Amino acid sequence: MPTIASPQHDAEDAAEALRRLSHSTRTFADPSDTYWVLSDLAATVRRLEQVTTQVAAAHSDNAHLAHDDHGQAAAGHVQALTAASHLRKAVELFGLAHISLDLALANSGAIAWYDPSSTTLTATGASTALATERPGGRTQDARDGSRPAGQAGGQPR
Repeated sequence: MPTIASPQHDAEDAAEALRRLSHSTRTFADPSDTYWVLSDLAATVRRLEQVTTQVAAAHSDNAHLAHDDHGQAAAGHVQALTAASHLRKAVELFGLAHISLDLALANSGAIAWYDPSSTTLTATGASTALATERPGGRTQDARDGSRPAGQAGGQPR
């Protein structure tokens, strides 16, 4: 069961999950999986923004308790406030990253990925495809642009 009271343990778990994700996304057997990865990645960045905000607040709120390695309170106080400042900058950057991921997600959601064996190019370079098997045994005829119910932006739900 997940813990709520152990930020160190939870951070280790998150780092491990992201390590696994970095390995599993080296290649995509099905390019439509990129939509779901982007969606979860955007949620992850939003959560990282929140966690970073909270860590920055912990540094600022507790700066009066900070000391350096030599026991100097003034130096520790400066280090805590400087760390908080850098963390707030990271929060801004996470916000920008989240905006970019949302935009990428919107564009990715507009893509209908087809099986390369069922797609041909016409003389004008437009792609045509025969009825394509989709997850769950549904078919999609790409020529008429129709999508099965529950499928947004070419992405199966």
